[in-house]
Amino acid sequence: MSGGVLGRLFRLILPSWPAMLAACLFGLATIGANVGLMATAAYLISAAALHPTMDVLYLPVIGVRFFGLLRAVARYFERYVSHDATFRLLATIRSWIYGCLEPLAPSGLTAFRSGEIFSRIVSDVETLKFFYLRVLFPPIVAILVLLAVSLWLSLFGTSFIVLLSAGFFAVGVILPLTLCKVGTNDSSQLPKSRALLTTRLVDSIRGMRDLASFNQTERQTELVKLASDTYSQLQNHTAARSGLGNALGSLIANLTMVGALLLAIPLVRSGQLDGVMLAAVALGIQSSFEAVLPMTTIHHYQQEAYAAGQRLFAIADAKPPVSFDFSREIFLPPDSFSLSVRNLRFRYQENSPWVLDDVSFDLPAGGRLAIVGPSGAGKSSLAQVLLRLGEYSAGQILLGGTDLRHIHPEALRRNCGILLQNDHLFNATLAENLRLANPTASDEELLSAINKAGLDSILATLPDGLDTWIGENGSALSGGERRRVSIARILLKNSPLLILDEPTAGLDSITERQIMASINSLMLGKSTILITHRLTGLDSMDEILVLDQGKIAERGRLDDLISAKGLFYTMWRLQNDLIPEN
Repeated sequence: MSGGVLGRLFRLILPSWPAMLAACLFGLATIGANVGLMATAAYLISAAALHPTMDVLYLPVIGVRFFGLLRAVARYFERYVSHDATFRLLATIRSWIYGCLEPLAPSGLTAFRSGEIFSRIVSDVETLKFFYLRVLFPPIVAILVLLAVSLWLSLFGTSFIVLLSAGFFAVGVILPLTLCKVGTNDSSQLPKSRALLTTRLVDSIRGMRDLASFNQTERQTELVKLASDTYSQLQNHTAARSGLGNALGSLIANLTMVGALLLAIPLVRSGQLDGVMLAAVALGIQSSFEAVLPMTTIHHYQQEAYAAGQRLFAIADAKPPVSFDFSREIFLPPDSFSLSVRNLRFRYQENSPWVLDDVSFDLPAGGRLAIVGPSGAGKSSLAQVLLRLGEYSAGQILLGGTDLRHIHPEALRRNCGILLQNDHLFNATLAENLRLANPTASDEELLSAINKAGLDSILATLPDGLDTWIGENGSALSGGERRRVSIARILLKNSPLLILDEPTAGLDSITERQIMASINSLMLGKSTILITHRLTGLDSMDEILVLDQGKIAERGRLDDLISAKGLFYTMWRLQNDLIPEN
């Protein structure tokens, strides 16, 4: 097993070490109480068989009650403290992983499937629970119990200590190493198999409509069944190996108890050991194996945690597509949102073709700029760069006179209203989706944004008004209604800078004109970049840039570009269903 992954898993636990140490001490108290209970009970029964006076039995009776209560109380606190500390740690790890994911979005996540990301955040983090509960704790508790019981056995002879140590070594070291030779790959493959099953289930649910329309539901069902069968088979192998380990561990514990009897009987005959202590020593040794029996499965959980840790650290170690200079936390001044782009060059991978090549333009504060062009011209890539979702290779972007690379990302997002092609609507109420832009907005502010976005007539038809659930990604709404919800969100945010990427994509011509009317009211007084391949509503723009293969092919106002009869004119005629000139 790689020490790097193990070391990082151990470092994650350092902030929680006091609680973890307390859990280990409670674990020691629990097993120590069990040893004391079994030994004292055995002594009490043996002594009672000799019919002594009650004075002789009084102290053992109290001991049985004490150890019985101590075991129950210590077990409760051991479980409570260990699980509480572990679950808090897992919550911290989930937050940390999510924090690692955020800078990767969206282009840095292309290497991961959505279902796989979900599996890593949920299932792989959950797997780490067993690393801390069943890999980290058992060896520590077993060593502490071995030392404590050995100290007690020293009263009766060193041979018992040697026997107990040999039994602990056999169960805690030899047996796990032997079992690890069988099914090592099963343990390491479990997280991957579980992730594949989750991914296929997510794909099946999200693509259910497409699978049905292409009559591929049976094929997808077979793929899910195959992944499920593989995962079940791995689980069965793991369970069988775990059962075998527990059975062999119990056998060794019982054999050790028999060995203790073989050592103790001659001592009793020779008078070196009181006869009433015979059962106490044997049962005390046997009950102490409760501490080491969990180690029979330690290798399985170790391998599973290692595989899960690898997958989580792969996300944590992924290089964000954009780097920020956090040493220069510059927050935007409230009245300076002019944008200047100079000789911008961008590509997604090194040695790949330029997606944006030598792009330059100026957008004064409160100005309106449209960027148009055919599909693949680089329009959406420009939006990613402006939003710092992609790192540009050359050139400069100044916002309010400040280099975009020196602006704190929170400041940029706080002052920027963004409308993307595929804005996500959550499976929540309409009000909750709108308050994503302004969590403290009142109902009156929500209704004002809804009215300006043209959603008021739609709101009147919703059964619960603002409290109506709109379904997964707004499935209860039409395409135009979903766009209006996105526009209402931006209105609610009231940002001085707007970046609108294909706001009318996929809409019919009537809905498109209605949406553009709402967008025109949205743009009043704001610095706006409208990125679109549709040429509707561009007469209100101060300047239009025409991109073609990453370069600026033309620029100017609507009338000027139509008069120039270049690329823009060709696109405009095709979209307006005009017959090309001879």
